[in-house]
Amino acid sequence: MSNDSRMKKSAKNMASGVAYRLLTTVTAFVVRTVFIRCLNNDYLSVNGLYSSILSMLSLAELGFGTAMVYSMYKPLAEKDYGKLAQIMRLYKRVYSIVGLAVLVIGLCLVPFLDILIKNKPDLPHLTFYYILFLGDSVISYWFFAYRNSILQADQKAYVISNYNSVFNFLKSALQIVLMLVFRNFTIYLLTQIGCTILQNVALAVWVRKEYPIFRRQNREELPKEEKKRIFRDVKALMLQKISFRVLNTSDSLIISAFVGVGWVGLLSNYILVEEAVVAVLTQTTSAITASLGNYFAKEDRESGYRLFQRMEFMNFWLYGFSAIAFAVLLNPLVELWLGRLGSEYVLSQTIVIAIVLRFFVEGYMNMMSTFRSTLGLFTQGQYFPLLVAALNILFSIGLSFPFGAAGVIFATPLARCCVNVWYMPLVIHRDGFHKPVLPFYRRYTRRLLLLIGVTVGMLLFSRKCVFAGGVTIANFAVMTVLTAVVPNAVFFLFFRKTEECAYFMGIAKGLFTKLHRSFL
Repeated sequence: MSNDSRMKKSAKNMASGVAYRLLTTVTAFVVRTVFIRCLNNDYLSVNGLYSSILSMLSLAELGFGTAMVYSMYKPLAEKDYGKLAQIMRLYKRVYSIVGLAVLVIGLCLVPFLDILIKNKPDLPHLTFYYILFLGDSVISYWFFAYRNSILQADQKAYVISNYNSVFNFLKSALQIVLMLVFRNFTIYLLTQIGCTILQNVALAVWVRKEYPIFRRQNREELPKEEKKRIFRDVKALMLQKISFRVLNTSDSLIISAFVGVGWVGLLSNYILVEEAVVAVLTQTTSAITASLGNYFAKEDRESGYRLFQRMEFMNFWLYGFSAIAFAVLLNPLVELWLGRLGSEYVLSQTIVIAIVLRFFVEGYMNMMSTFRSTLGLFTQGQYFPLLVAALNILFSIGLSFPFGAAGVIFATPLARCCVNVWYMPLVIHRDGFHKPVLPFYRRYTRRLLLLIGVTVGMLLFSRKCVFAGGVTIANFAVMTVLTAVVPNAVFFLFFRKTEECAYFMGIAKGLFTKLHRSFL
């Protein structure tokens, strides 16, 4: 496959993915606003807590998804459809078992729900709500979800994004109407379950038509050596997945158990904004993941290293700019968004800074993890993720007593910095590209110092000058424009002479030239 073809597929995946994420962001804000006004913070807290518990239970997948997608790159590139059919047959069987495991483990947690909820809200049917959350999670495994993997491996993630967009809009519209009419949490959850089923079935039908391998009565099993390799990769990915899930979902559980479940609801609004931005930014990596797998299956590693440097530079710029925007605008946004209720939901700047740190480190790790997976570096340092997960729990509980919710959130990037932040680049450079890692460390340290300086400067300016007299729509708009312009201008001044910046400037100039000619 040519580089142009890879670029076109990556661009298509990215465009559809970004469109889906933007739609999801808008609908999520509307649904959350209606949710807050029709129900209350107690329901919001329960929604956030149960979502975190079920996210943790998806550990049952044990990394099979990533391992299976990786195993499809080569047969897809070589059009070996017999091997693909064997892989999909194994994947189907695994997903059936995974769904059953999630159901059993989820039901076993029911007697312990009271332990996870400090300052339990006075709401009826809490266990029934949990069962509905569990049902939504299990259904996602049992209704043909495994078929999505071939689209990811075949660089057709845009199809998944398109279906996600349609059914997300349908779900959001139904939830808004039904909440306004009935003001009932049960109906809200049942609508979510119904849309999950419809989406999985509709996408499965499309995949079956597009890929003939699903219509063949193929009973051949993967060779034993192939299965051994996949399960070896799964073992390493399982440990990594446990770590990531603990890091990304344990905050709500620990805050609920040690600080108070009410804080989960307050934080959920900030996390909604954070996840919306993360979802858009991760399209830049997820859209190219399959293309990277295809690239490394065919191209030399020297070209791959140049690609890594460019993508890592872009990742720093996007997440760095977004981190500055979060630090400056997150509290004012929540205050304006919720109107007269805003003051009740605004959190301290210390918590915002903790969220910003977690956001930035997570973005850094997502990029590193993408390259590690596409290079097939699954077994290197496979037990380190367990150490990170243990450190996160230890730090979270320890810091929750003196610092409350802020301490729990700050523990996540702290745990990652102790191990993954330095080790992941080491593995990629040493085992993936056979390059020294010290120049990367030095370069990234300089970037971080610049980012900290710009963030502190923008934050002080906003608080002392723009928002000194309070937050209004007018001064929020002014600060939004300044935040969009100033950090990017500073980044450009500092990085304009680097090869990575010149590369993306060349792409931007080419796009501008094409657009200019199309209007002439």
